[in-house]
Amino acid sequence: MEPTPALPRGTRVLDLGARDAAVAADLRAVGLDRYLGLVDPGHLAAARRAAGDLADRLHPVPSADVATRCSTDLLILRADHARVLWTVRDLGHLRYLAVERGAGATTLEARLAVLVGRAGGRLSPLGRFVWGGRAFDLFRLPPPHGPAPRTYFSPVWGASGLATRLKEAGLRYAVLRWFETLPVIEPGEDLDVLVADDDVDALRGLLESEPGTMPVDLYSVSGLAASDYQGAAYYPPALAEQVLDRAVVHESGFLVPSPQDHLHSLAYHAVYHKGRRSGLPSHGLGAAEPAPEHDYPAELRRLAQAQGVALDPWYEDVDAYLGSVGWRPPTDALRRLSAGNAWARGLLASDDDARLGDAELAVFLVREATLAVVPAEQVEAVLDRFGFDVLLAADLDPAARERAAAALRGGNWGRGPFPRSGGDPVRMVVALHYAPEEPYDWLRERYPHLTNAETFEAKSEVRALVEQRVPAHLRFNPLHSSDSTAEAWEYLDVIAPDAVEAVRAEAERRAAQHVAPPGTVRTLSVGRRARVDVVAGADGRLVVRKTFAPPFARFLDRELTALRELGGRVAAVPPLVAAGPDWFACPCYEDTLGTARSRTGLLPLAVVREMVEVLRELHGLGYDLVDAKPGNFVLDPVHGLKVVDFEFLHRYDDDPPPFARAVGLVGPGPGFPGDVPVGDMGYDARWLAATGLPLDVLVDGSVAAQHLARARYRLRLLTVLPGAPPRRVAHRARATARHARWLATSRYTEWARRRAASGRETGAR
Repeated sequence: MEPTPALPRGTRVLDLGARDAAVAADLRAVGLDRYLGLVDPGHLAAARRAAGDLADRLHPVPSADVATRCSTDLLILRADHARVLWTVRDLGHLRYLAVERGAGATTLEARLAVLVGRAGGRLSPLGRFVWGGRAFDLFRLPPPHGPAPRTYFSPVWGASGLATRLKEAGLRYAVLRWFETLPVIEPGEDLDVLVADDDVDALRGLLESEPGTMPVDLYSVSGLAASDYQGAAYYPPALAEQVLDRAVVHESGFLVPSPQDHLHSLAYHAVYHKGRRSGLPSHGLGAAEPAPEHDYPAELRRLAQAQGVALDPWYEDVDAYLGSVGWRPPTDALRRLSAGNAWARGLLASDDDARLGDAELAVFLVREATLAVVPAEQVEAVLDRFGFDVLLAADLDPAARERAAAALRGGNWGRGPFPRSGGDPVRMVVALHYAPEEPYDWLRERYPHLTNAETFEAKSEVRALVEQRVPAHLRFNPLHSSDSTAEAWEYLDVIAPDAVEAVRAEAERRAAQHVAPPGTVRTLSVGRRARVDVVAGADGRLVVRKTFAPPFARFLDRELTALRELGGRVAAVPPLVAAGPDWFACPCYEDTLGTARSRTGLLPLAVVREMVEVLRELHGLGYDLVDAKPGNFVLDPVHGLKVVDFEFLHRYDDDPPPFARAVGLVGPGPGFPGDVPVGDMGYDARWLAATGLPLDVLVDGSVAAQHLARARYRLRLLTVLPGAPPRRVAHRARATARHARWLATSRYTEWARRRAASGRETGAR
């Protein structure tokens, strides 16, 4: 056994269950003097009497769960606390763990827990050491998780010592509330500290310079990472700066809000952070939770009276008061806060008041770093591709930038999950979308207020452009957007209030244009660029009418070109019945392709071959149907096969590529000059499931070769392709195994925490 540990200088040590200062003395002798010994309360007085000049390093165990609620590098577990080892997965904040060796049932249990931890890859042995005459097994843990808003300071300092250190460091901060009893901090209480952005790291470094058990929640002015509140700033940044600028010195030595800011910041916390948990009565939101941790109504009444303010501490009345003094959060911040405060949702206006029929308004904010990588016109081209009709696009002047940065996105324009920040917003794009897509489950879970999945998809496309052009370590979030029409109006009102009425009038005009035409029998689809309706004509016959949204006239022009120029030359091209400024009509065909598919999803080979011949005929005339896929054909029992979508028809100025390399079969290559649909354009994604043929066999294979290839495809479909019965069985088996592993892990974790808790309670007695 070695007498000294292989630990770096400056390692913080928390000794849980210490009996005396012997370990502290040995560690100090080798330069490890950042020590805190937590002694079971019944032994503390005797331990301190024998500790000499190390007595101030010994303190009572503050809580049963202190091992998971502390700040240290090395946690020493004495025998009485060894059951903490069962919850080694909860110790992700540590770098090292040392376990006292000894005899008896407790030590045997600890060794078993160590074996479990080692088997799970959580504990890597570093050797056995003797400190203070006791033997300890030392382990390295996986790299600790990153910082969080909650951290801890040392009870060796106490609150008075912390106040002194903060004053000496000259940091801009304020202890926000419940500071009247300082320097006494009641058990179970913490310090909520607002800190200037420039001082976050310094304040955290000061707090964590010693092993700590006294909790502090850190909140930076703009909600920087690990000092945020639900991903945003704790208070609107301008108000947070005001709190720091006007902070006063409390008799304890801490900086605290001025009396007026104290009233406002505490009221904000009660209404927008706590909600139902504040104990404030509500006129219409239901009953508050009983027995809140603090008496907010009484405290707000006391603070208001001291300021000469008539404030009735009801939830809605306090909200109205905060609005009157400029302390109500911007609506987008209030919407964010409502994720953790259901009562905050009751303060939001109904989204119904902002609707534009079936269309949705969105505001996209381009961030500063983006325009050096993705030009503004390219950002707008992406939005156009996803069906966004741009109503207004403009660079923001300095005042608008400042308003947007302060009032939107919770005031938090930091880097988030990216290596660096994209900066403040510098350009705004206001756009209308005519076919909003319901967010899918995981997207709704991630963004609960998002009402159009296309908004997310468009932003993802711009992010992909950044990823193509920026090294991984320099990437950033290039674009922020509103989540709903209601939020878009709020954004516009903050950034460009003078433009709201003009944008509203134009948005309402365009949305009103894009509705079902008179005589509509049924709607077939509402897409990004156009809607398709079955309409009864003047003669009573049904036609299919396709109506385009205002900015997508180029797609209408291609449709009309195809119908007029190719309708008499290619049999599969329908005749044009009628046309208007933003629409055209064709005959209404009965489509039997759906019923023609086989049980495996394949279309009849004769139909597949006919589709290919249609595309080959168009190719011979110099055209490429870029969006070609089986879904763009209909099979009428009387009129035969028809192709019905020419939005992406492309005419080659020079010789077209070989037919086997047509864009409609293999997708566009680099530099393709035409419009391209959203989604995977490859052959496998668009054609394979309907044809069952490799591309070369589809294009040039004989009938016999095609039948043979389809037979092979069916065999693979039944054996190895995704969805095949063996694959489904294997998938279910893996899912069952994952569920069993999850169930076992959760049951073990539940048991381990109960076991650890029982050990802590035994140790406390």
